[in-house]
Amino acid sequence: MIFEKRTERILVPMFFMVALFLPLFLESNSFFVGKVTTIIILSIFVMSLDFLVGRVGLITLGHALFYGLGGYLFVILAPEYEAVNFWIYTFYICGISALIALITGAVVLRTTGIYFIMITLAISQMMFYYFFDSLEFGGDDGVFIFMKPETSIFGLSFLNLDDPQHFYYLTLFSLFNTLVFFKVVLRSRFGRIVEATKQNPDRTEALGYNIFIFRLACYVIGSTLGAYAGFLFALQYGFVNPSFLAWEMSGTALVMSILGGLGTIYGAILGTFTYEGLQYLFEHLTEEWLLFMGSAIILMVIVLRKGIAGYLEKLLEK
Repeated sequence: MIFEKRTERILVPMFFMVALFLPLFLESNSFFVGKVTTIIILSIFVMSLDFLVGRVGLITLGHALFYGLGGYLFVILAPEYEAVNFWIYTFYICGISALIALITGAVVLRTTGIYFIMITLAISQMMFYYFFDSLEFGGDDGVFIFMKPETSIFGLSFLNLDDPQHFYYLTLFSLFNTLVFFKVVLRSRFGRIVEATKQNPDRTEALGYNIFIFRLACYVIGSTLGAYAGFLFALQYGFVNPSFLAWEMSGTALVMSILGGLGTIYGAILGTFTYEGLQYLFEHLTEEWLLFMGSAIILMVIVLRKGIAGYLEKLLEK
């Protein structure tokens, strides 16, 4: 089975069943449909980071580089006032992002530990300031996306991305595919070797495996899916700006991953929904919401040592 643990077999179907019918109950409230759509997109981004940090052991503060590139690549590639095909441009964006990840990964993976964190952060901030100072891409205001792509396949179109509900189901489908993809990868022989490179890299290398190649492959996979999430976010709101690439984006995603349960993969969904839910709650309760938000996160990290997923597994795996 794809989902090994009892907790996953309970929570994952439950979540997607609820998410599948959620727009039917929120049909009259497009704001909440949009809000949940945003959280689902962020869940894809956090999941890609959780894979790198929790399963591969690559702690990075530069993952937002690819989140921002996903949006900017669409602006660069697509005609400004023409509706392009979503599936073709998804292939273009993911392909170019994978190539950029391959090149940057070949450099950053020569380092480890704190040096890896610093070099990924430095590259991300370099791109942040490039787009921040670029008049061609709107500087700190960013660039608007005037035409959303069309989704036809062989002349048949089932989704209208201008419809919030249609876009919601596209992102939900993407999240499900991302989750299943990571679970399949981790259960494969490739995934077992990746686990070994994290647990004991010296012994893995002694067995004849080139751990650099395996880590590079994982870096490309995680970065490409991070770019796809950024592409979806840019399409939802119709703009992209340098804040997509800021280190705060990477830091927030890392917090969400830790809250959910580092390395659990499905915990990325729990962590993202919890973080965004708490932020929405505190923002509407008080102007000093950051104080309460920080306190809640500190408390959760202290109490839930292995994240929300770890706590639920402790309850359900007995």
